[in-house]
Amino acid sequence: ESGNNPARCLPLGVPGSDLLNYAPFKIIQAPGEIVILYEVDNQHRQIYTDGRKFPVDPQPMWLGYSVGHWEGDTLVVDSTGFNELGRLDGFGHPRSEALRIQERFHRRDFGHIDLEVTVDDPKMYLKPFTVRVTEVLIPDSDVLENICNENEKDRAHLPSKPEGYQERKR
Repeated sequence: ESGNNPARCLPLGVPGSDLLNYAPFKIIQAPGEIVILYEVDNQHRQIYTDGRKFPVDPQPMWLGYSVGHWEGDTLVVDSTGFNELGRLDGFGHPRSEALRIQERFHRRDFGHIDLEVTVDDPKMYLKPFTVRVTEVLIPDSDVLENICNENEKDRAHLPSKPEGYQERKR
């Protein structure tokens, strides 16, 4: 299993969704929170900026639980509470529920944002590491809907269930 979540309409999660430089996203700032709308997978992410702390035992989620604060003109976001089904990037690098991420968003100018992501996952990697990318912003455009249909044209070649998949109890 390669961890090919997009073929199954499963989100990459964080930081994978932030690192897709071909995929638009929009950042919306409101009192007490920032929301990121990702065009890929129609995901939305809440970053609480009201001073709250992490929950003691957060429910594991694809995008985790995020709190942020400003250091000058840089948004610093700390996230935890991830499930182990997401991937760090489009190459399928794995992550565990022990993952902690810090992102630093700095808007360089009208059309660019510098993103620094530090990944700390002691169950998967020997030591923390940092990735730096520059995202091209298109602030005057819309985030379009993106509907995924589980790669229906090639379903016969997909394994029956993705690694780590669990049926929902109803």
